[in-house]
Amino acid sequence: MPSLDEAAAQVGSQLESVLHSAVKTISSDQQITFRLYVRQVLPLDGFVYWINAAIVPKEELERLQLSMIAVSRVVQGSLHRQVVTEQNDVTSRDVNSIIFTPTAQEDDFNVESPEAIYLGEFDGTQFAFSRMESKYTQAGIFHYRGRAVLPTMRTQIIDATEDIPDKLIISNSVPIWLSMKQFATVYPSYLSPSNLKPPYIVADVKTTTPLQMAPNYYCRYQHVQDSVRVTLFGFDNQRALEFVDYVVRRALNMEEYGITNMPVVTDGKAGQVEIGVLAQLKYIDFDINYYQATTRDIAEKLIKKAVINYEVK
Repeated sequence: MPSLDEAAAQVGSQLESVLHSAVKTISSDQQITFRLYVRQVLPLDGFVYWINAAIVPKEELERLQLSMIAVSRVVQGSLHRQVVTEQNDVTSRDVNSIIFTPTAQEDDFNVESPEAIYLGEFDGTQFAFSRMESKYTQAGIFHYRGRAVLPTMRTQIIDATEDIPDKLIISNSVPIWLSMKQFATVYPSYLSPSNLKPPYIVADVKTTTPLQMAPNYYCRYQHVQDSVRVTLFGFDNQRALEFVDYVVRRALNMEEYGITNMPVVTDGKAGQVEIGVLAQLKYIDFDINYYQATTRDIAEKLIKKAVINYEVK
């Protein structure tokens, strides 16, 4: 008599065969092309771009441990698309919601490296997946859900080398915070890598207000003030206080910016109910004033630190 596991495997194999046959019939053997894109960060201000792996140098792919991953691949399956038109005060756009059911499990749609993703292409639209659901092992069916790249996000998808930006994008104090890497890497809000482990820091500029009129110069030396919330993950109390002291000392010694409030470390509450614990999360709120040209100068210094100068003799 077969064991329970053997019986389940036999039933699952039969069910899987039937369902896969149905997917092929419904989709008329539809094939979707997926292309590999590599995550690259603009050192000037931390802005994130996805660059087609086909134009990324082989050395960079090897550094990211992506040289063995296919640059493009064709996957058979059934694709469902729902289009909803949205309108708000600044955009009017069509949002494409995608459900893709391949005839085989395709876990590498979410490539192991957080530095790469596969973008699918269908009817002139590019899309990516944000979740896999309805997984049932015996059925052998996997549904991948996501959305097409929004029109407002097309500037972040690079398919040609001439489209790679070399100018500062952000217009606030983020470059100042990105340069403070003595304690941990600092990321702009919403732009930290996927599944990042502490310690790390996130700088979120809440507001920017002018402190003086803009001078009539080609180089903008306007004096402004930012309200910034700095989030610390994986910091104990002493380390967080040392970070505050460092920011204050830098303001006094280097005169790149000034601090106009009394920053204090506060504990955040981010828990996970499954294990009943809280993350090591702390917040610090800063009000800093600076000249806009200062952020540009600091950003240029970040670029120079990232470039290796060498001489061939």
